[in-house]
Formats: sequence, structure tokens, C-alpha cells
Amino acid sequence: MKGVLLKIATCILVSSSLLSSCELFGGGGSDKKGGEVVWRLENERENTVGTQPLIQDQRVYFLQDGQLKAYTLEEGSYLWSRRITQEGDGDYTHKIIHSGDKLFIDHGFRIQAFNKTGGALVWETDITEDAKEVSGIGSPIMSQDEDYLYAGRKGYVLQLRKSDGQIVQRYPLDRLVPNGVTQGSTEPIISPFGDNILYVPTQYYDRTTPGEEEFGANIFAFDARTGEIRWETRVEYKIENHYSEEPGDSLVVSPPIYDIEVTESSIVALQGKSVIVLNRSNGDVRWFKNFPNSGFDVGLDVQKGNIYAASVGNFAYRFDLQTGEVIWQRDITYANTSIPTVQNGRMYFTNSGGGSIWVLDIKDGATIYHERPPNYNKDSFDVYISSLGVGEGYMVNVGSKAVYCLRVP
Repeated sequence: MKGVLLKIATCILVSSSLLSSCELFGGGGSDKKGGEVVWRLENERENTVGTQPLIQDQRVYFLQDGQLKAYTLEEGSYLWSRRITQEGDGDYTHKIIHSGDKLFIDHGFRIQAFNKTGGALVWETDITEDAKEVSGIGSPIMSQDEDYLYAGRKGYVLQLRKSDGQIVQRYPLDRLVPNGVTQGSTEPIISPFGDNILYVPTQYYDRTTPGEEEFGANIFAFDARTGEIRWETRVEYKIENHYSEEPGDSLVVSPPIYDIEVTESSIVALQGKSVIVLNRSNGDVRWFKNFPNSGFDVGLDVQKGNIYAASVGNFAYRFDLQTGEVIWQRDITYANTSIPTVQNGRMYFTNSGGGSIWVLDIKDGATIYHERPPNYNKDSFDVYISSLGVGEGYMVNVGSKAVYCLRVP
């Protein structure tokens, strides 16, 4: 009998030790209500990761503490992790790109491919050692077609083969800028319609003329196979000149373009304080809406004839794609710099300026859910930060203190 009791006591001690060393809290999401935290994975240190987690096939992939990690979605069970940087959070890119059995991560100086199953490094391609080429363009997003990745830098865009990481082509961005000025691209997008057109939005700052420094932005349409230019345009518009005392005085401005979406006939761009729609075949501006008290970063989704955008100026919007009519706008209290997800009649995003998750009804912009982490009332530094990963009934966010998995409300 003593032997049996000794074995039971030993098992309890071992189990207790394992649980106390585990970084996972919670687990098992089937009994959780909508909006509730299913599991929480503590950070080793306070993080500021902005990269959007990827949810696929009951797994979630995310960046945490300089590592790329894979966990089961519902239970929060550890699958694998891979260190990708020795210092910092390693979240140069806004988004994890995936295709087949590979995950693709853009670190700025290099691009890597990892195996989804076990996290093995498939290939690694060095891009540059020049910090100027990877700084000053925000957190970029790669795009892809069946065979290639497209990644933007200061001065050029790259086409890389997905199978082995080989750089196949460079698209130089030395056009429509003054001599001595270099422009960069945050989000080159390859056309999803099979016509091999690469759309490249850009931004630059012209310091060549003292006292007349200004921002500028262009959009280029390249033939992705040959690298030839199909069309190019400086994207600019007039706004009211608030510095002038003359009524009706205006300024022509061309702010940086941080986000675009491509539809069958249009290109939708977030540019400065405006939403702009251009003709996809020639770059002509169809319409634009300027919001003096707003301002846009990466916060765009276009679906079924509607534009959804969340701004750094405290509002979320739904526009009519054809006319630019504002169907609704919602005060979201703080600034947004995260990627929104629109699915199942809802708009999901992390209100990064306020550290909370928002879920809006796309019909009228009504608030379905708006919460910070449960521990926020005890620790105001415990907030949601990254763009929100949404899918398969769950939401995943990399916060300042932990990675959170929640049931979709």
C-alpha cells in the first residue's frame, strides 16, 4: 500500500512540476463562449509584434520572442518553434505568407521559407546588407502567385522562386522621381486574374530642394515576366490649403501609399488621408475621398463591391467601390495600424492604438465586440498589438504580454 501511495505522490509532483514550467495557460476551446479567451501563451519579455498570425487547418502560426511558432488552434498545444532572430521580435513584415507546405517570412535583410509540418528551414535568401534598403517604408507585405513571391524594398521590387528562394528578377523603381531620390514599395501585388501584371505602389520623400521638401507616391504596372512597364502614374490630389487665408485656395499633394487591393477593374489605395480608386488598365483616378481628420496605414479589405478601411484617424469605414459613397463610419476611439479581416458578415481588426479587438457588423458598422485582454484592468500594459488572425472560429493576437487565442464572438 505504501508503494502505491508513493507512486501516486510521485506522479502528482511530476505533473505539478510540468504544469508550473509550462508557458501555456488555458486550453480547450470547445466550452468557451464567443469572445472569451481559449488559451494564453506568455511572452518571455514584453513584445511589440505587429505581424498577423496565420490560421490554417486547425493550426496557428505566429511570431513571439524572436521565434516562429506553431500551435494547435483549439487546444493551444505546442507543435514546433524556430528561432528567427537573436535580438528583437523579428516582425519586419506585417503578414506571414503561405503556400502548399511552406511558410514565408520577410525579415528585410533576408527572406526565409519554413516547412509547415516541423518548422525546418527550407531555404534562406540574403537580399541586402544595406539598412537603407529595408528602412523607412513601414512594415511591408509580400504577395505571391503560383510560382513566385514578390517583395518590396527601397529602390526595387524582387521576384523570388518559391521552390528554392532564387531571385529571378528585379523591378527597378528609379522612375517618376527627381534625381537623387529613392522610392520604396510596401506592398507590390501580383494580379490575381492571371494576366501577369505586377502593381507596385510607392512612397518617397524629396529632400533635393531645401525648403521645398515633399512626399511623393506613384503606382507602376509591370509585366511580371519581362519587367517592362505597362503604365505608370503619379498619384496626387488637391486638398484645401489650411495655411492660406484665401478662400478656396488648394494644394496638390501626393502622400505615401501604404496599402492597395486589386479588383477585376480597379486598384484601391490608402494614401495619406484619402481613399483612392484607379482604373486597373491605365491608372486613371476614378474617384477619391479625403478625410482631413483621418489618415490611413495598412487597414484595407475589398469585397463584393465594398471597401472596408480602418484608419489611424480613429474611424472605420465602409465605402461603395463604384461611387465612393460612405455607407457607414464608426468611431473606433484610437488609431488603427493593423490589417482588417472581413468574413462572415463581420469586420475584425486590432485597434492597435487602444490595445483592443474590434468586431463590427458590416451591414451598418454596429459594434459586436470591443474588448482588451481580460488582465488589462490589473495590468494596463497587457494589450493586444498585432494584426488579428481570424479563421476557423477563432481569433489569435500577439499581445504585449502574451499570445491570445479567443473564440470568435
